[in-house]
Amino acid sequence: MALIKSVKEEGGKVDAAKLADDFGFDLKSMLPILDVAEILGLVTVNGGDVTLTDLGSRIIEEGTSGFKLLKENISKIEPFKTALELTEKSGFVTSREISEALKQKGIVFSDDDEENESIIEAVLVHWAIYANMLKYDGKTAIFSRTSN
Repeated sequence: MALIKSVKEEGGKVDAAKLADDFGFDLKSMLPILDVAEILGLVTVNGGDVTLTDLGSRIIEEGTSGFKLLKENISKIEPFKTALELTEKSGFVTSREISEALKQKGIVFSDDDEENESIIEAVLVHWAIYANMLKYDGKTAIFSRTSN
């Protein structure tokens, strides 16, 4: 949500590299986060520019009901779907375990294993924590289900 709020604060359109810098990411790490936002219909990314969509604006403006809409949509796409499935089974999961499960499904964000895990972690921390789907313990690097 911080992502779409930042785009809105920039007048609804911002350079992807600036956005990455604002969040302390390199552009390569920011791209999967932007991809998820685009898949959810919250932003469009074109020629390096990130533009807030009407849906993205609506989610910000609607508060709780917008949050509910985001949560419903996000649970249907990867890597969230797999993370939720794994935490349903065992109660907790690491980004490495999610990465391995996604590889078995043919889904990778980077050919470098460590980078792939890092991207998955960043995407989940940015979106799944906000959507109150998962909790993350930074000390142990473990994701678990929220009580909701």
